[in-house]
Amino acid sequence: MRAVADESEINGPSSVVKSAGRVFEVLELFRRTRRQLSAAEIGQALHYPKSSTNALLKSLVTLGYIVLNARTLRYFPSLSLTQLGDWIPAIVLGSGDAFDTLTEVHAATQETVTLSVQNDLSCRFLRVIPGSFPISLRLVEGYLAPLFTTAVGHAILSQLDDDEIESLVDRANARSKRKSDRIELAKVRLDVSEVRERGYAILYDALLPDTGALAVPFESEVPGFAMAIGVGGLRDRIRRNELSIYRAVRASLVRHHGRKTRAQGRGRIRAISPGQTASD
Repeated sequence: MRAVADESEINGPSSVVKSAGRVFEVLELFRRTRRQLSAAEIGQALHYPKSSTNALLKSLVTLGYIVLNARTLRYFPSLSLTQLGDWIPAIVLGSGDAFDTLTEVHAATQETVTLSVQNDLSCRFLRVIPGSFPISLRLVEGYLAPLFTTAVGHAILSQLDDDEIESLVDRANARSKRKSDRIELAKVRLDVSEVRERGYAILYDALLPDTGALAVPFESEVPGFAMAIGVGGLRDRIRRNELSIYRAVRASLVRHHGRKTRAQGRGRIRAISPGQTASD
């Protein structure tokens, strides 16, 4: 079972300035391949003209963000590139490590675990740990999922104030080309209210048929970075383990971040026996 974003979903709308978009497309290509690449390989993978590829790579080498092996004529990102964003996780995620939480939740559930952030009217998957089951939900990092019709989207919306939500709905409807695509504000408010009351979002058959996903709000230390931790897999498996999956996410958030979800202490979470995982 696989959900794969096409190039437009990962790289964004066509309104992106071409030169800026290409820089990040090259860097994302290195992230995916994790090896040295020749100019020909880069141009072929990204469908760039030879002259444009060579000019772009030359500029990035001059700026010091990629290096050229003079013997093999292959390129690779420099360590200077890592310094551009090495400070961001600590600022956005706070003192705890969100990636440790994802690893723990994956170990407890064996399902696909994700960290998503709001990206205008979508949710972008920043980190994906694939499920361990033979049939698991498969997603790629960078994939854009709808904000209003997914569990991670509902978890993210629950962190926004009502005026922000109404503004997002208005913007989505202004972009809608078909009447059937319009978003009902009353329905969104109901979905958000349920997440705030329960502490997590849960949806079935939303992103793909026969799948389910549970998402817990992850409040960033920086305003404007509403995020969510999601757990997805086969519908029947998620439904069977819904509450214990939530307990696994909640326990890890408390352990690493000192954060309690809104449903903490309301008696809606069943206990897990010692040594038992959420998928048992």
